[in-house]
Amino acid sequence: MLQSYDEQRNFPAVEGTSFLSAAIKFGAIGVRTLWQTSAAAMADTRSDEARQNIQTWQQELAWREFYQHALHFFPDLAQGPYREQWKRFPWENNEVHFQAWCEGQTGYPIVDAAMRQLNETGWMHNRCRMIVASFLTKDLIIDWRWGEKYFMQKLVDGDLAANNGGWQWSASSGMDPKPLRIFNPYTQAQKFDPDGEYIRQWVPELGSVDTGALLSGQFEPHSRRDYPGAIVIHKVQQQRFKTLYASVKLG
Repeated sequence: MLQSYDEQRNFPAVEGTSFLSAAIKFGAIGVRTLWQTSAAAMADTRSDEARQNIQTWQQELAWREFYQHALHFFPDLAQGPYREQWKRFPWENNEVHFQAWCEGQTGYPIVDAAMRQLNETGWMHNRCRMIVASFLTKDLIIDWRWGEKYFMQKLVDGDLAANNGGWQWSASSGMDPKPLRIFNPYTQAQKFDPDGEYIRQWVPELGSVDTGALLSGQFEPHSRRDYPGAIVIHKVQQQRFKTLYASVKLG
């Protein structure tokens, strides 16, 4: 896994991650042990490509430790945003939209596949965690703390520091030198689930939809069976969020 991590880690249909997050969370394995193991693997390989893959895995481990330290030194992160101006951000908090997001019924296949994976297994691929978090905060304009709480209720690897850090990163409220980041769920699906394999696994009612249409969301009503239409329009919501962001940043 380590030698191919950088190449495979972003594709949810591929078993390209370590799946060690729950073991780390419960203390079944220590971070120092994992770091020493990866360092030994680095020393044993002569491949520059393998070294790059191992280094990327080490960087992800370091991110986890960064969030642990951030919460230790800034305990208020557990209650609210790191960036002061985000305390007055005008979240819309539509409860119907939130429920659709929780149930995997937003009409955005990659988002719904990820949420259904979470609800059924208690785990979600990291790339998908970023996609659904961006969708909740930037498309639905719902307070990131709603999503943070839902994840902690469902995730078998739910860790307060890592979960909080990830959500604040996605919401643009955290310790990030590039805070305004918005994921397009269609382009994310096209790039990281190019064959639609992950979507079809978790959203079986779209199993017969053409891959191009599946990934772009441009499928005919008759082909969606009981699958809902998109609850919001990404381009519209993206602009609305940017407008709100500017008003808070300048206010």
